Amino acid sequence: MKNKWILLIIISFVLLFESVRWSKHVQLERRNLEARESLMEVYELETAYKAMFGHYTDNIYAIVYIQDTLVIEGGNANYFVSLSEATDSTFKATAASVVDFDGDGQFSQWQVDETGNIIEIVED
Repeated sequence: MKNKWILLIIISFVLLFESVRWSKHVQLERRNLEARESLMEVYELETAYKAMFGHYTDNIYAIVYIQDTLVIEGGNANYFVSLSEATDSTFKATAASVVDFDGDGQFSQWQVDETGNIIEIVED
């Protein structure tokens, strides 16, 4: 009987550890989704801008992108979106986290280009 209780306690600790690990994974995926969705919106706006004017722009206001209020300003957005470069045929936009999610001093950064390819360039 004592062995069954010990086994039950061990299983409980393993399940607790796994549920905490899974919860952190879900939170990370939710934040990554925020960055990817924001960059996809910028990609679509840049594509429409190029169709109208024949070139991309590095002016975030020209494509009428509306940045959600950042968490550091009392809002809900964890990423600041900016256009880092633009030419007639290329552009790059970046979503940079304003929060160090895991406290290691590294801030996540994602990027999209004119092909719609979204990549994480700095991992938090």
